[in-house]
Amino acid sequence: MRVLQFRTLCDSGGVSSSMLLLGRQLAERGIDCEYWFCRSSNRLSEFEALAPTTLAPMPKLVERLAVGDIDFVQMTASDPGAELVGRLARDKARVIVTARGALSDHWTRDNCFAYTAISQGMAEVNQPYTDLQIEVIRNSIDLSRFNVLPRSVGSESPVLAFVGRTKSNEKDFPRFTRIASLLVARGMRVWIADPHEGSWQNFEGTGATRVEPERWGPVSHASMPDFYRDVAASNGVVLMTSLTEGFGNVAPEAAACGARVAAPDVMGLREAIVDRVTGRLFPADADDATVAAMLHDWIQQPHDSDAVAAATRREFSPTVMMDAYAAIYERQTPRLWPADVRPAPRVTREMPLLLEHLKKQRTWRAEFEWKAAMDLGNAGLGQETRQAMTMALRTAPAQFANARSARQFVRMSRAIMGSYVRRSRSSRAARG
Repeated sequence: MRVLQFRTLCDSGGVSSSMLLLGRQLAERGIDCEYWFCRSSNRLSEFEALAPTTLAPMPKLVERLAVGDIDFVQMTASDPGAELVGRLARDKARVIVTARGALSDHWTRDNCFAYTAISQGMAEVNQPYTDLQIEVIRNSIDLSRFNVLPRSVGSESPVLAFVGRTKSNEKDFPRFTRIASLLVARGMRVWIADPHEGSWQNFEGTGATRVEPERWGPVSHASMPDFYRDVAASNGVVLMTSLTEGFGNVAPEAAACGARVAAPDVMGLREAIVDRVTGRLFPADADDATVAAMLHDWIQQPHDSDAVAAATRREFSPTVMMDAYAAIYERQTPRLWPADVRPAPRVTREMPLLLEHLKKQRTWRAEFEWKAAMDLGNAGLGQETRQAMTMALRTAPAQFANARSARQFVRMSRAIMGSYVRRSRSSRAARG
């Protein structure tokens, strides 16, 4: 059996970590895995060290799928290239998609074999938009990396840490700064692990309160376990302030390293923390002063890092994740949601953000499909060019109502016609 994991961008975040973890689990089960990306990042070498990894555009993927040895293609449901890849894989491989933190409205039994979600919340908000039953397969963590190691307790004051993209609206970094300012006044230090390399200029007019962090900058993926262990050694807290998450990987990763973790009780975080076991959940609408007071009181209490880490390892074991996917691989037919009990769309506090993001996704998806159509046309792949172009125009037609797109449309149409002409000639030649 062979599984191809596709993603448009090999990024530095949690999705890449999950793809790597699944690849290791597949290898342990004797299942072949390979990765395919269209854009690189500084983490590409991690994938290359684990399994065959390709960085190439859609025409090359068409060639790869034509070999016929791929059994499953797995993707994030909202990835800009996922719908097109699913179409290209049709009749060649079964498609599995995963809702990781966004809404998707284009997956059905016609283009997908199995639909999973990394949290119950993600499954519930996406279920009304598909006829497939969305199966919850919660994110796991790499237990070989995220663990407690002997560390001397620091003599300096406790650290309040933020981990994530400070410029992402969903992370609500301004709220973190307001809470941090109250705790700095009580003696805590601030560390910010930020791949965006943010600065205060990015947060003017956002409600952020300026604090002086002791650290603010990128922390490599390889260094994150030590980052969490240092927070734990300081008797500090990793504070998450997200408005919504697919699944907050930071929470179990930090807890597995023995750190205290606190987060609002919102989608994707309430399942990433076992309240008062692996961390603390606080009401999403709690005011900043209340959260700061809770955190200050908490760090005055004893903290058993080993017990927290052990509970986290049991709760978020990758074996559980792999068992669930192995069951899907053995299945012969899609698992469908009963047609007569399709749930109505849920209105949750996170829904406005999810709908706003869905609009952006459609733009990104159409841009990817249009660019792919041009690449496929240049490669002489007429049928695939038509499919990609049709998808782009259906997804966001207004994006292409301009002279430049019209010229590109003509060029792609010529490629489509040329492909059909070549096919017709080949067919006549074969008949004799």
